[in-house]
Amino acid sequence: MDETLQQVRARVLTGLGELTDFFGFGKVMGQLYAALLMSQEPLSLDDLESIVGKSKASVSMNMRNLERWRMVREVWVKGDRRKFYEPETDLWKIVTYVLQSRELNDVRSAVRILEEDLESLQSAKPSLSEEERELADFYQERIVELHDFFGFAQLILENFVASEAPPNADTLTGTE
Repeated sequence: MDETLQQVRARVLTGLGELTDFFGFGKVMGQLYAALLMSQEPLSLDDLESIVGKSKASVSMNMRNLERWRMVREVWVKGDRRKFYEPETDLWKIVTYVLQSRELNDVRSAVRILEEDLESLQSAKPSLSEEERELADFYQERIVELHDFFGFAQLILENFVASEAPPNADTLTGTE
């Protein structure tokens, strides 16, 4: 393979590895996804092990995670009994699924917990001393701010997940 092509592929593997690590998915997951994304053909676990330089156990575990996040899918290759994979290339689908199944659930959980905390504070106030009621009012004020923020985040995420994919970037840049 040409040196420039090798360098570009290596930079994509490194870059996506760092990006996925930043978002809490692990560097190897990003590298595996990048290897598939930059391959014209489906790749086997052996191929992926060779490309990313990780053990077969690590590759296999990370591929299961990529499948769970719907970033890759197993495909059949005629005449070969090994497992092969190809990437989901619709990044909008990936982002939407991840936001819906991970971030949105976390935000909803935060909103629910904050609402429970507000109810607990209200219930406890009658039995508190004056000093404790002042502290409870302070807590309540802060929790309302957090609740408002997470409620807004929930609204944004729900609208994002419900929206359709934006136009193809090629149509926006005129590079069709």
